[in-house]
Amino acid sequence: MARQKELYSILGIDDSASDKEIQDAYDRLISSCPENAPEHARIVQAYSILSDMDKRAQYDITGKVSNRTRRRNTTSSNGLEKARYTLNTLFLAGAAITTVMFILQWCGFSTTPFYWACGISIVIKVAEYIIRLIP
Repeated sequence: MARQKELYSILGIDDSASDKEIQDAYDRLISSCPENAPEHARIVQAYSILSDMDKRAQYDITGKVSNRTRRRNTTSSNGLEKARYTLNTLFLAGAAITTVMFILQWCGFSTTPFYWACGISIVIKVAEYIIRLIP
């Protein structure tokens, strides 16, 4: 964990430095530091955080360096994405059917299919939202 603004001092820049200034400071420092030196790792870590807009914003807000990296299980993620896509497609099809049923009901035809179509569409959308809660 790093103290507030420590990464900026490692690179020798101000906390309002631009991306170009960060890049220049990194290039200057890394060229003069041997790879096996302990400062090398600190310079690389500082640059990797400050050069990434999201990581830099998180660091500026919290003043902490997160050692955790978020890794996603791609096989389950792909399966969930396919399920979400399928449910969303079914919902859109149900919404189209519901629209047709509404028009038919408005024209004086039976109301039962309209309620069934609405119910099915809502159940599909709720199932899709529940799947979104799965990380």
